[in-house]
Amino acid sequence: MKMLIEKNVLMEGLNYVSKALSTRNIIPILNGIKFDLKKEGLALTATDNDITIQSFISKEKIKNIEEIGCIIIYGKSLLEIIRKLPNTDIYVENFENKEVSFKTENANYNFNCFMQEDFPNVKFEEVKKPIILSSLRFKEIINQTSFACSLQESRPLLTGVNIKLIGNIFECVATDSYRLSKVSIILDKVFDESINIVIPARNINELVKTIESDSELEIHIFSNKVIFKHDNLIFQSS
Repeated sequence: MKMLIEKNVLMEGLNYVSKALSTRNIIPILNGIKFDLKKEGLALTATDNDITIQSFISKEKIKNIEEIGCIIIYGKSLLEIIRKLPNTDIYVENFENKEVSFKTENANYNFNCFMQEDFPNVKFEEVKKPIILSSLRFKEIINQTSFACSLQESRPLLTGVNIKLIGNIFECVATDSYRLSKVSIILDKVFDESINIVIPARNINELVKTIESDSELEIHIFSNKVIFKHDNLIFQSS
């Protein structure tokens, strides 16, 4: 893998996916950020097996893609170093998938790589008819409800936001059994299948932190996970 990329462009993508880095350090690979460079651009992915975030940097934002490839780097160390750099061009070069260097005009940093096969096999699937709404409106709904979630892990269902869909009525509800907050909106489309799921408050609050401007938000709901897509970001909650 070889590419030339501006520091601020890379840092923006790293900041998004870093929210999914594991803080428990039980499984070393979950401290890693996956760099998957293809002709179309660079996909950055991090996961703690509970939430997974992928940020895509298109080829138009990368100054030069010299050689495609895939590596996994220890995220915390990389973030600390990249943050301290001035906004300059960074040349990234991987050596036989074992070591990667980040070079600027005045500095050179080398990192060991994780084994690719140890990284979780994440599949961002899609449903045929996703829920689509304004990302800022969704953020507003979550901010108006998630505060009412319980903090007591002994009652796990109350620690999340209940999302319901019946016909064209989209509803979010949260309660800790003492207070309750509910917001309902009418969607443009009518859905044949009803949905009733609970998403952990921690996960959905991390999602809304990635929403900074208004765009189209897609929600793909499965029996064991929910996938949100907006701008160049994919956020999965298991």
